[in-house]
Amino acid sequence: MSENELYDYAITLLAKKDYSSGSLHRLLSKLTEKEEDVDRVVRRLSDNHYLNDTQLINNLIDKHIKKFHGPTRIKQEIRQKGFPQELIEQKIEASGIDWYSLAKEARIKKFSDTPSSEQKEKAKQIRYLQYKGFSMDMIFESFS
Repeated sequence: MSENELYDYAITLLAKKDYSSGSLHRLLSKLTEKEEDVDRVVRRLSDNHYLNDTQLINNLIDKHIKKFHGPTRIKQEIRQKGFPQELIEQKIEASGIDWYSLAKEARIKKFSDTPSSEQKEKAKQIRYLQYKGFSMDMIFESFS
């Protein structure tokens, strides 16, 4: 494919779904051997504001917070979409979320307001919060 055909194809893809620059680069690289054409197309899309990794990461973080996901899970899920690790870290730090209170809200929403004194039930709640992506210190703080 020529550079213009790649650009048109990328526009078609972006009209249907948001892509990170990394994932779009991988998709376009499968269509041509000319890596420099792919680089120019991705750069051109970014310059024309069709690709905006920062805005997309912010949207994804908001989506995951509404699902009561913790920072570990959010980082993992966003990293799988092809975003740069340092940008993910920067945006999560800048989000200003109180992860400890979010962990507590997630526990209360799923279980109840009073933490169980039963060891089996407490272990179940800990596993749930780990699955949601909270660290152990956030989890133990949610019980207090």
